[in-house]
Amino acid sequence: MVGQIVKKQLLLLLRSPVQLLLLIGLPIILIAILGTALSSFMEGEALELDLKVALIEEENEEEQIERFMKDVEELGLPEEAVGQIQLNIAQAAPIQLLKESVFGNEAMKDVIELDLAESEKLKQLLADDSYSTVIEVPNNFTYDMLNYMVFEEGVQPSLQVYQNEAALGATVVQGMLEHYQEQFAIGSFISKNGLEQLSPQIEQQPFGEIVSINQDKPASARDYYAIGMAVMNVLFIASTIGTFAFLEKKDHVFNRIILANVSRWTYFIGIFLSGMIIGFLHLLIIFGFSRVFYGVIWPDLFAFFVVTLAFAIAVGGLSVLLTAICYRINSEMITNFFSNIVVTIFATLGGSFFALGELSSFIQLLGDLTPNGAAMSAYLDILRGESLADISNHLLFLAIFAVALIVAAAFSFPKRGSAA
Repeated sequence: MVGQIVKKQLLLLLRSPVQLLLLIGLPIILIAILGTALSSFMEGEALELDLKVALIEEENEEEQIERFMKDVEELGLPEEAVGQIQLNIAQAAPIQLLKESVFGNEAMKDVIELDLAESEKLKQLLADDSYSTVIEVPNNFTYDMLNYMVFEEGVQPSLQVYQNEAALGATVVQGMLEHYQEQFAIGSFISKNGLEQLSPQIEQQPFGEIVSINQDKPASARDYYAIGMAVMNVLFIASTIGTFAFLEKKDHVFNRIILANVSRWTYFIGIFLSGMIIGFLHLLIIFGFSRVFYGVIWPDLFAFFVVTLAFAIAVGGLSVLLTAICYRINSEMITNFFSNIVVTIFATLGGSFFALGELSSFIQLLGDLTPNGAAMSAYLDILRGESLADISNHLLFLAIFAVALIVAAAFSFPKRGSAA
């Protein structure tokens, strides 16, 4: 009799083309769209940037340096001190460093086009949308900076930076300027405190050790969204089975089964197995399609089938719980709520749309406490080369989740006297 119930649920699904299209066609379409649209973002491909930066100097830097050195010589300092100051200034001319070390270095010269302009062209440059950033160097900038650095006199001068907020490159240039300011301040501190011998060590020494997480084969965008859409859409099978079962109750099919002296537990087991089998087949179809058309290859097929079976059992538990609640409250409201609200929440937390777990470990924990999130983490680990033992925590959660739902469904399922 259990086999007949499972067969009946399969036939009901096959005779519902709209449900089949949503369960199978929708995830396939979403994998193609999301995997293609977000591939460069997910796989860390570099953006092609073509930045234009204009630099306006109100006053020649060399003339300011000469003026500063004349002031130094008039102070009557020892020749050795004057020579040391002159040597340091030659290595720390701020605008020259900005031109050569920031915008003119080997890594950036092919990306950034630096145009030197006259102050009279400021308004014209600001009106030109092709420029990401316009930098204006005010009068006495270098002179005031040297006074501030060497003698700690006055206030540290600042550059006037005009950003084109519509240009993506403006943020990049802003970050470069902030880094330049930090490095310039460090260099000034080193020079002022006689720590020149430490400078090469500071520049070359990494802060901490760089460790690559998941050092095996990384998952591509197609891999990620094939898994994400599969584990999300398989949850709709639970609500579909629950809806079919409730329609059977409305049509008195369940009552006829009870009157035929068939145990309610037979029907209970049939619904559970229906959800599990359909869920298992659904996952195999989606992942099979992804293998053929999107190249999603599983390095460990045994681990893949174990995770798929564990997740399918959890889907079966969801199916029988939703059915039991529908029978208990005599309404399919719970299946509608599950498919419209709960699945969306589970999919978001589980990472079907975006890897939210990368934002914080707490969000990752919440995601792994959803059935689709645990299955997705297990699938991704398999793709990255992890073994079955490495994903045992996710398998254990899916098993506990399924058992808990089955027990809850058993207590919620109506007894023979309340079957009508």
